[in-house]
This record gives sequence, C-alpha cells and structure tokens, in this order.
Amino acid sequence: MRWLARIAALVACGALAATLGAAWVYRQWNSPLAANGAGVVVDIPHGATLRGAARILAGAGVVGSARVFEWLGRWEGVAGRIRPGEYALNPALTPRQALALLVKGEVVLHPVTIPEGFTVYETVVRLVMAGFGTVPEYHAALNDPAPMRAHGVVTDGVKIPCEGYLFPDTYLFPKGTTPAQAVEAMLTRLDAAFTPERVARMAELGWTRHQVLTLASLIEKETALAAERPRVSAVFHNRLEQGMRLQTDPSVIYAIPAFDGDIRAADLRRDDPYNTYRHHGLPPGPVASPGEASIHAALFPADDAALYFVSRGDGSHAFSRTKAEHKRAVRRYQSR
Repeated sequence: MRWLARIAALVACGALAATLGAAWVYRQWNSPLAANGAGVVVDIPHGATLRGAARILAGAGVVGSARVFEWLGRWEGVAGRIRPGEYALNPALTPRQALALLVKGEVVLHPVTIPEGFTVYETVVRLVMAGFGTVPEYHAALNDPAPMRAHGVVTDGVKIPCEGYLFPDTYLFPKGTTPAQAVEAMLTRLDAAFTPERVARMAELGWTRHQVLTLASLIEKETALAAERPRVSAVFHNRLEQGMRLQTDPSVIYAIPAFDGDIRAADLRRDDPYNTYRHHGLPPGPVASPGEASIHAALFPADDAALYFVSRGDGSHAFSRTKAEHKRAVRRYQSR
C-alpha cells in the first residue's frame, strides 16, 4: 500500500504545482504595470513582433520581464497581431490590458486644429509644424489627380490646387499620418458638410459645389460674426443677380502675390481673374477654406435687399440698399 501513498503524494504535489502555476500566471497577467504616476508612452514600430514589443515594454520599464510578457501573449494567442503606433500606458493597466491595446491598435491621437478661413498654404504649414509630413509631400498629395477626382475637386483655372476644399476642423491623427492621409481626411470631412439639405438647396439654386465653396470662402473672409454671414451672403447673391461686380476685398488680396496689409489703387486695377473689382461674377475658385456656417450661409442667404456693406471698425458691418446710403456709411465709419 506504500506505493499508493506515493502516487497520492505525487498527485497532490502536481495539483499544488498546477495551482501555484495558475496563481503565478494570474498574478503576472493581472498585476498593475510598472509605469510611473504619469504613465509611459511607447512607440511600437511597423513590423514589430510580439517578442519585439515585449522587449520595448521591458526596456521602458513597464513590464518586469520581456520573456514572461511574450510567453503570456503567446498563451493568449495574439502573436502576429501586434499593431504599430504610439501607446499611452498608465499604472492602472495590467499586462493583459496593455496587450489588448496593442492588438486593437488603440494608439495615441494628436489633435491638429485647422481654423476657418485658412488657405492651403496656412493649412500645410500647420500640419508640417505638427509633425505630419513635409511641404514637398503635401505638394505631391495636393497634385495627385486620383483623390481630387474621387472627391470632386475642381482644379481647372484655380491658382492653387485644393484651395477651399481642406475643411477646417480639429482632427485627431496618430503618429505617422502621411500627408496623403491628412488630405484625404479633410476632403472626406468636407463631403460630410454637404448634407442632403444643402445638396438639395444647391440643386435648387443651380449652383455647383465649387461655386458654393467659392462664395462661402468670400463670406468667411469678410466677417467673423455668425449673425452677419447670411446678410453678407445676401449682398453677394443680390449683386450677382443684378449683374453687379462683387467688389470684395478678399478676392483682391488673394490676387496680390505678396500682400503687405494694404490694398492700393493699383491692386484694384490688377487684371487678375480673382479681382472682383474688374471682373463680373464669382472668382475662379475659393480664396480660403470656409467653415460649415459660411457654407450654409452661401446656400441660404438672408431675406435682405442690401447691395453694399462697410466695416464699422469693430468687427461688424453696416449694410445699405442704395449707393447713397452706402456712401454715407463709408463717410461715417471709414473717416475714423
């Protein structure tokens, strides 16, 4: 019977070892990471394996043993499923949760804000300064005909490709976002701004999206007051319907190669298709990227018979129906 006792002892030892092993695995897998109070950001490069990711985490002091982390990852069956990018790991996470982030690709997103009224040049500078590509790469992306065709971007006759089409908004980009991807995101966001209601209104007016964006860009540059945008739109619509020149300064400024802040008489005489003091109708294209409010105002002008407006000098404008009224407003506000 002694041999039965030995077998029982061995079985008991095996069960104990299995229990201790399971407890160790559970503890290793579910204990908090070794990150400091502020957490740690790690960068997993493209092509990194589970072993490589484990070594990066161990090198950053997040996990105690790269070998154990790799073994636990293989136990979970996620080898070959690690996704590249920046990951923010905080002390509240466990190794299992950290691994889940790497598998799901829940990377750090960096906000980049493109204000309303930015030109293509200003937008590219903002994106380059944020670390998303170089100027030559954006030049190539903006001159790529494939995405332009896919998003209906008009390129004929305009000064700068994609002007007015890079929708102003706050974007969340992961590290490594390419200029082509950034441009695609902005073009896609612009598509979403043309809701069914606005598309129907565009058809009612008989306008193209390019024309709407062009007018909206002029509205955007003329006033920063939300309440004034429909009234400015009404002035432009009224002048177009009556065959009057728009005579809007933003179009003149856009036609000046190196604008120094002052519009001169010679600038108003400049024979440029964007100069609405010389040419009737809309300019060939947008002069900046309009926001959603300006796009809406371009499609839905106020019920206003005004044909003129002049700055009051405080950010607002005085609107007039007749030239005589306008001249009085100019003397009143511009003489200051």
